[in-house]
Amino acid sequence: MKQSLKILVSNRALPTKEIGSWTTRLSQLNSNIDLFDYILSPSCYNEKYLDCRKRKFITWRKEVRTLNLKYWVARDYIKRIKYLAKTANKISVVVMDDIHLLEALTLTKNSYKCPLEIIFSFHGFEVDLKKDVLSRIDKILFLSHKGSEFNKQKYSNFFPETVVVGNGVDSSTFFPLEEKEFYKQRQEYNYLENDEILIWVANDRPKKGIQLFYQVIEILLKEIPTLKVIIIGSDRVYNHPRVNNIGRISNKDVAKYLKISNYYMFTTFYQEGFGLSMIEALKCGNAVIASSRGAIVEVLNGLDNVYLIEKINDPEKWIEAFNLARKDTNFGKIRPNKILTDQIWDYKNWERKFVNAINGD
Repeated sequence: MKQSLKILVSNRALPTKEIGSWTTRLSQLNSNIDLFDYILSPSCYNEKYLDCRKRKFITWRKEVRTLNLKYWVARDYIKRIKYLAKTANKISVVVMDDIHLLEALTLTKNSYKCPLEIIFSFHGFEVDLKKDVLSRIDKILFLSHKGSEFNKQKYSNFFPETVVVGNGVDSSTFFPLEEKEFYKQRQEYNYLENDEILIWVANDRPKKGIQLFYQVIEILLKEIPTLKVIIIGSDRVYNHPRVNNIGRISNKDVAKYLKISNYYMFTTFYQEGFGLSMIEALKCGNAVIASSRGAIVEVLNGLDNVYLIEKINDPEKWIEAFNLARKDTNFGKIRPNKILTDQIWDYKNWERKFVNAINGD
């Protein structure tokens, strides 16, 4: 008897332990519940994980773009889905934040042996797709109401069904330490009790504002002798005796550093779809200073120890907000407890919304 199948499409290998928002989240979901029948990604983790690899475009010539997508870029994914469609009565395909794989599947939507429902899990803020691609998508999952409404207005009548699923952080990994343990773990990382630690977590692409962050800490390190800085995710090195350049580490190791810090700075210039790292920092007890781009204002709305920057190009505005955070938290000594932070964007709430959106509940 033919069955309905749910298939997850990812351009990145799952499961994973690397730094990342949806990769970490999806790895946890797939270990918790049996939502997807098959997971197509560059992985052979077990029999459910079918190895598929996204290829680079051979050429960017517009006249052969469709052929490129169908027969090269997304070839592995299309081939797998066509094979599975032979014994299915319906397939729901969830494409994780990849517009090229998404477009390829919409181009081939009517060529499968069974009906294909296409769900796009979008993690940015502004959708950039052609209207003929949008018309073949059945549902888009957004991380914020602001992002959903922005795109509905942008595309008017051409936009598919939308569901806002938000985002989630594992409260058993990201949480504030009790005072005794807080100072103990700091000591293990060679930090003193009175040190104030400012942490920055992102990649070093210009849109994440690392150059701006360098300008800010150059001033702060001169003004505050007890200030220490931790930079995670960047391959660049800021040479200063009180700056710890960590580089790229696993998501769980990021949590270890967030738990011993006092302040987190999110200097993004990007229209963020959510800004997961700032929630991870907040749940670990940090005051958060962030730019007011994209969905950030919505995500941080109503939360304590949050400071938003409008004029993000001005280092002085970041310094003013940082000094206000120092004052409000008694120089980092006032920290929230786990009962409060567990309620902030908890992973379990996201999982419920995501599963319901896929199942159509």
